[in-house]
Amino acid sequence: MMDAYSKEKMSKAFHSLKVKDSELISSYQEGYIGKNVYKVTLNDGSTRVCEQITKNKRNGDAVVIIPITQDGNFVMIVQSRPNTEETVVVEFPAGMVDEGEDFKVSAERELLEETGYAAEEIYELEEHYQDQGCSKALIKTFVAVGCYKVQEKRLDGSERLEYVEMSYDDILNMIKNGDEKEPKIRDANSKIALMEYTLKKRGVL
Repeated sequence: MMDAYSKEKMSKAFHSLKVKDSELISSYQEGYIGKNVYKVTLNDGSTRVCEQITKNKRNGDAVVIIPITQDGNFVMIVQSRPNTEETVVVEFPAGMVDEGEDFKVSAERELLEETGYAAEEIYELEEHYQDQGCSKALIKTFVAVGCYKVQEKRLDGSERLEYVEMSYDDILNMIKNGDEKEPKIRDANSKIALMEYTLKKRGVL
């Protein structure tokens, strides 16, 4: 447990480093990725220039879904990701939140679109910033329980993916190991989601 001195020190740091004023200097958008540049003034009087990455002219808020079938299997996605070293990755279903869309509604929609599965129950597990050094994108993880097939997947024009059912231990092995026959899971959002799920199940959180 944090001692009184550390608590006071943290409280003072939070107050002095909080943004007091923010001024948009420039905004650039080309295709899907854009950038906003701000001049910010902190409560301690210091100023700095901050760059914020945007996606589709928005923050880039997104959802990650941990789908668990009625048989207890987990549904993972094999997806084309050309920017990675492998160019093909394994990850949990995920997607961006549409403008004005509720995060839970987005999770239900993405699960259905990418896998064709619906869930008996879906609940929020955790949230985290994707890259708080240069982005406002908030990622919320949901657990979808009792998943069952209701339709074929419906992808947009640019998506290339397949879904695969596997066990919890299979996912752990793919995070720890991985080889030419069994890819290694390196996606940060998927790792965070599984870690949080595991800690919740063990009663740590």
